[in-house]
Amino acid sequence: MPHGDITGQRGPTPGDGPFLAMAGLRWITVPVCVAAVIVSIAGVAPALPAEAPGVIAAAAIALLAGVCGTAVVVFGRVGPLAVDLTALVVTGLAGVVLAGLLPATPGIVLVYLAMAGLAMTAPLPLATALGLVVFGTVNLAYLLARKLSVADLASQDLGVVFVFAVGAFTRSARIAQEHARQAQARAEGLLAQLRASQAAQAQAAALTERARLAREIHDILAHSLSGLILALDTMELLGHQPDPGPATMERMMEQVSRGQRIARDGLTDTRRAIAALRGDGLPGPALLDRLVRDTAASTGVRAELSVTGTERPLPAEVGLAVYRTAQEALTNTAKYAGRDAAAQLRLTYHSDDVELIVEDARPAGRPDVTAGLTFGGYGLTGMRERAELLGGSLTAGPTGTGFAVRLRLPAPATVPPGQAESGAEGADGAGSAGQASADAAVGGLAP
Repeated sequence: MPHGDITGQRGPTPGDGPFLAMAGLRWITVPVCVAAVIVSIAGVAPALPAEAPGVIAAAAIALLAGVCGTAVVVFGRVGPLAVDLTALVVTGLAGVVLAGLLPATPGIVLVYLAMAGLAMTAPLPLATALGLVVFGTVNLAYLLARKLSVADLASQDLGVVFVFAVGAFTRSARIAQEHARQAQARAEGLLAQLRASQAAQAQAAALTERARLAREIHDILAHSLSGLILALDTMELLGHQPDPGPATMERMMEQVSRGQRIARDGLTDTRRAIAALRGDGLPGPALLDRLVRDTAASTGVRAELSVTGTERPLPAEVGLAVYRTAQEALTNTAKYAGRDAAAQLRLTYHSDDVELIVEDARPAGRPDVTAGLTFGGYGLTGMRERAELLGGSLTAGPTGTGFAVRLRLPAPATVPPGQAESGAEGADGAGSAGQASADAAVGGLAP
């Protein structure tokens, strides 16, 4: 009977009046309205022949008005709310006329029908105002007719009020049910969005972890394989000598030992990278001395490290970025500048950040092959991504005599407990622990 919301807007079904706009009440509203009209006509018509012509005409007009008003609200197309309210008021006033002219007939049924319709159609304040108009006029009609006792009038009033209350309760219940359905639909939509967001976050986390592992593996393999290639190239040159003597064989064995050590170190670093996924110790500035020595021994690059400022523990990821950047820069020095190149590593501790500068110089007479080298390779790109993820920056480019890499990372003087780098000892101890989970971790992150 009422419209779909508390503001009095019409229901969504074309062709349904307010009695039918509420899904679930159609099966009862049509029979009730038809029955009310039939009862009114059947009760009033037999009493008309005994009345005066004026009463007969007024009663007939009232019946016609009641029938038309009921037809509008029950079978009329969905339109402005004012049309339905007007039809209901007309139906109610028609019942008032019948009740005043023929109090002994069931014309009051049209009043009941109008009161129920108003309560179920309009918001409560508007329905109450219109209902009071119908309620007041019906009482005035009874008083003017003087054909009902006070008890009968009170009984009629109680019936009118009861019907109005039932209509208002029905409308409120239907509105609450509709609001509950809308709230459930919104909750389901939010739940679907939450699940989609969680899935996107999980995918983003997986991609981030894959990129992190890819950077680690690249940095390790590039450093280790570059050393192995240089060792093998040296062995090849020594082996092609026309008459290798004991000294040459000794140098070849040195290269074999160096290659073995590089391979073992590469395997250890790989284990560290896998173990880092579990939060184990990570290499940091404490291992730069060893990195410089190993690079000089395996590649022939004359590398030197200088540290300025007050050394302090760094966050694990910051220390790892410093180490990997130095490792990649030295690998590029060996690759592009070759043996006998010089590399200077300058690590500076500032109050709020740490800075690493790796600058190399190619041997005299060696052509410059780094003129177009910026961030085109994966190694330099990975270093820059690592720095930016930590809130820092990395720049790289050729100089007049070689190539320079500058890394700057935020590193507050105070490091939260549990985030400081573990140093060389922790990094070395991570190898055996990481080996057990290496295959599973790599397999789980593989695309």
